[in-house]
Amino acid sequence: MAEVAGKSGSLTYTGLTAGVKSWGLDLVGDTLETTDYSDVGIRTYIAGCKGWTGSCEANWDTANTLTVGDSAELTLTIVATTETYAGTAIVTGISVSSSFDGIVTASISFQGTGVCTLTSAA
Repeated sequence: MAEVAGKSGSLTYTGLTAGVKSWGLDLVGDTLETTDYSDVGIRTYIAGCKGWTGSCEANWDTANTLTVGDSAELTLTIVATTETYAGTAIVTGISVSSSFDGIVTASISFQGTGVCTLTSAA
């Protein structure tokens, strides 16, 4: 397994013009319990609904028009591997921070709606 530097990653989303410093993606799936008497005390499960959420940390930019509730195509890219995760996402939170000795930053969270597609050129 080869490690990959994240320095060339990217994130695109309508209304977000800030310099994104990091992003995260959580792909999740529910499990539904199907245990009954015939399972003699051993729990059994089936796959349920799938979903995904994402977030990013960015330098704030006054040109941003992003607001909570916006829905658009979110694309997350790992440039070193040419892998791209993409899907429609809704902005669920924006937290802006400022300090006297630093720049203004924003933490932005997304809720995926529908499929998150992984594409790889390799």
